[in-house]
Amino acid sequence: MKIKITLLMLALAQYYCAQLSDCGEAIAKIDNHQLEIKELSRQVNYYKNLLNLSKAVRSSAFEDVQYTINQVTGSKKDGTILVRFTYRNLNDHPRKILQCEKAVIVDTQGNQHQTNQVYLSPNGGRILANDVLAKIPYQGAMVFKKSTAYFPVIKALLVYAYPLDNLTSPKPVVFENIPVIWE
Repeated sequence: MKIKITLLMLALAQYYCAQLSDCGEAIAKIDNHQLEIKELSRQVNYYKNLLNLSKAVRSSAFEDVQYTINQVTGSKKDGTILVRFTYRNLNDHPRKILQCEKAVIVDTQGNQHQTNQVYLSPNGGRILANDVLAKIPYQGAMVFKKSTAYFPVIKALLVYAYPLDNLTSPKPVVFENIPVIWE
């Protein structure tokens, strides 16, 4: 009788140990799936943000260059406004030089905010881009510092760009009624 009980106990112990090992494998699989879900969620957020950045809010052309405002975000913490845009040479041949001097925003109450922080990114520099290739979009940004008014819409955004035939006086490229996302 003792032998039968011992054998039964050994069989149950083996069965129980097998169940525990299966449980450990299942927990490992669940952990791997959770890591995959977290990584895929991060990628989805990245692509969603990228698609929002490529969506045009406002667009304007000047001297065969298409300027497109993609996103305007304001930071309530430090009062800065970041304007992200793309520009593209619409000509069939490269443009030797593209230069923007400054940018001005006019809020809904008529107050003007000016910046010289206009970044054109092909060469990582400010206000100047050399050898802008045809039909290829480039990203740029403008940073406006220390805004104390949190307005929902920019009434007008003026980007002062230099024409090719007159590099002494910039002409404004005008965008109107641009929504601002405050964070």
